[in-house]
Amino acid sequence: MFSANKDVPYSDTQLRVAFDGDAVLFSDESEQIVKEQGLDRFFEHEQLNENKPLAQGPLKGFLEDLGKLQKKFYAKNERLNCPIRTYLVTARSAASSGARVLKTLRSWGLEIDEALFLAGAPKGPILVKIRPHIFFDDQMFHIEGAQKLGTIAAHVPYGVAQKYHKSA
Repeated sequence: MFSANKDVPYSDTQLRVAFDGDAVLFSDESEQIVKEQGLDRFFEHEQLNENKPLAQGPLKGFLEDLGKLQKKFYAKNERLNCPIRTYLVTARSAASSGARVLKTLRSWGLEIDEALFLAGAPKGPILVKIRPHIFFDDQMFHIEGAQKLGTIAAHVPYGVAQKYHKSA
């Protein structure tokens, strides 16, 4: 886990947790295609597999547990007062590959409060706006970018990005 470089005020009434998608909530199967075959092949793969759920990643269970806690508030009609808020912050594009992500979450019976598809844009600036208490990502590039802008981030050492990070 990496502390923030800046002193950022966080909500004291709501726990905000942000997750990357590939190799964090989901397996790295799609990320492998990007790294090994390029973006065009990735887009093609995602279209062909839009209705096939992605395999689970290492933090799916944590999102499930947060969801169980949230549902206790939802059952009491306290959705707006729920002290837990979850975010998906992904470099994917909503137009080209977002459908598979959302369909995967639905197939698992999971909800995410906000899904942010950045289409390759840096994650740090959006994290500044949502101010999560912690952000989970598999790529050190995104961890370091978040940290520089004041977000506490945890590296998830899983998947193909680890191979590429070490050789860089």
